[in-house]
Amino acid sequence: MFQNAFTRRNLLGLALMSTGAVATACSGDGSNRAPSDAAPSRKMPGEFRESPLLAQQVKSGELPALKERLPKKPYVVNPGILVDDKFTRMQPGKFGGTFQLAQESPAGDPIIFIGINEPLIWAPSGLDFDEKPGIHGNVVEEWEANTDDSVYTFHLRQGLRWSDGEPVTMDDVRFAFEDVLHNEDITPIFPDYLQAGKRADAAPAKLEVIDDWTFSLTFDKSYGTFPMQLAIFGWRGYGDIIKPRHYLEQFHVKYASKAKLADLVKEASLPEGEWFNLFNAKQLTSWLWNATTEQGLGHPTLLPWVLKEVNGGTFNYERNPYYFKVDSEGNQLPYMDAIRSQVVQNKETLTSRALFGEFDYLGERATFRKLELFAEKADSGDINILIPNQHVIPTTIFLNLTHPDKVWRQVTGDVRFRRALSLAMNREELIENFYLGEFAKLPEETNSGEFNPAEANRLLDEMGLDQKDSEGWRLGPDGERFRIPFEVADLSENHIPLAELVAEYWKEVGVYTTLRKIDATVLGERQELNELKATAIWVHHPIWRSAGMDDYLPFNNWGPQWQLWHATKGEEGEEPPAEVRELFELHTEFTSARLGTPESDAAIDGIIRSIRDNVWMLNPFEQADWPTFFTKRVKNVATGVKRDVYGIIVTYSMEQWYLDGE
Repeated sequence: MFQNAFTRRNLLGLALMSTGAVATACSGDGSNRAPSDAAPSRKMPGEFRESPLLAQQVKSGELPALKERLPKKPYVVNPGILVDDKFTRMQPGKFGGTFQLAQESPAGDPIIFIGINEPLIWAPSGLDFDEKPGIHGNVVEEWEANTDDSVYTFHLRQGLRWSDGEPVTMDDVRFAFEDVLHNEDITPIFPDYLQAGKRADAAPAKLEVIDDWTFSLTFDKSYGTFPMQLAIFGWRGYGDIIKPRHYLEQFHVKYASKAKLADLVKEASLPEGEWFNLFNAKQLTSWLWNATTEQGLGHPTLLPWVLKEVNGGTFNYERNPYYFKVDSEGNQLPYMDAIRSQVVQNKETLTSRALFGEFDYLGERATFRKLELFAEKADSGDINILIPNQHVIPTTIFLNLTHPDKVWRQVTGDVRFRRALSLAMNREELIENFYLGEFAKLPEETNSGEFNPAEANRLLDEMGLDQKDSEGWRLGPDGERFRIPFEVADLSENHIPLAELVAEYWKEVGVYTTLRKIDATVLGERQELNELKATAIWVHHPIWRSAGMDDYLPFNNWGPQWQLWHATKGEEGEEPPAEVRELFELHTEFTSARLGTPESDAAIDGIIRSIRDNVWMLNPFEQADWPTFFTKRVKNVATGVKRDVYGIIVTYSMEQWYLDGE
């Protein structure tokens, strides 16, 4: 166990320093005034302005005039629209500059993915559904639902254009539904979020094109959380609902020349006739991740920046000249002209280079072990620290209750065993070591935070694990030493050392536990094959109540065969026990009801009670924060210690960031 040199006294100084940084970096007049209770103004600016870079292209004839590139009613980004105004005092920014980032893999990057993502609809701070103006149009201009939440109507922005200048039309919506979602070669499993209540037995949403700018989706039952599915769930983008037909039809058997399509399939080294695999390699789905990979090159998007070149481990993005958002003064967003991201696969190297000013934003990559270094750099005036809320419990521990090993299932399937493991975990020590005793809390909702090794030993004895071998390890019902084989990927600086400490706690109560570090790709493969017995990843507990994520379900490592049974209506997997079937029923009730109603509240309360009572997962803590920083030149961003804002939502606002002081 390591000791932290960063003391609470240090933290007080850091807090005072960072509060000042908030005032100067986020407020144009040097004040840190509270937000207004009124809804942010959405008044359309009287005139529009563009980046000098684009203005030069207009002058040279490379681009049409700005008025022709913007939709009739652009999305107006005012203070409080993307991130709550009390965290980020947005002000009109400056055009220009290249934002410097790093990424850990050439196969895409989560920071850029979130920073450029565009959902169909949005709410202030992503999750503030009840705040004015509530869930409002983003890519679409407006939306509304009927009284029983079974019909949702959407209005496209007239004049909206793809990043290559082609207009967005209702043909793009028809193509997405009729030729992609309902084509079983391309989409063998219809997305469950487009079925009422995300129920496997519900009918797919029915598309109706009402006029050139309006379409509706009709469900066979009430679906109260559908707006949340579109706005925030899984960081979902517009990609399932609207697709650039003019680009993708060249890869679709219905529209493309057979000879040309066959040549493209051959060029892609795919077996003859597998045009659908080529199509899937080219398209952007609802999860717009491919926009940050080489697969995204050439694909028209509605995103603020578009990937233009990948060269020697460097990804170069350029501003989208047809982007549909403006600020309150009519300046077309984004402010920054370009993003340059270098692949740096070693986390330590990436963080060190960021501290030396090579990268403008660290993102969600460091732990509190680095906070003292951050404080030194902040004190010298090089960076602005941000300590926001985690949108996840970052190191949740899972036991696979549907692994084929019969002895494993007999032992781990007994809730007394899971309760014993929970009681054996010294969570206060974990919080002290990994969160400085300040930046996470004992679990209250998802687990008990009690530390009681004596009770853990009693439960283990009671359930029949009272016999031990010559070395003092508990024996399973087969008379052999019972083992928990942790397999954990280095997903963060904390995953491996935290799992090591948890293994020690379990050893203290006689449960033999080993830890093997494995590659993240191998981890995913072993999950798919149902070979993992125990691992540590994360869950999105803080946003469960917002219908923002549903990884309380057993697909998230603790019962994959039960989830498969549910998803296939009993055709595959295995039937779960009654308490898991009840969890599925509560999930359907929650997703079907309108958020905030008594029915919705009762369902999510039942879900969380099931997680806690059955100890389906083991959470070392809840309400964790994470440390990051921006270089001083990045403006219109939240900064400060223990900010009550999700860090991922701050990243969502990248189109309003600007660079000053280059």
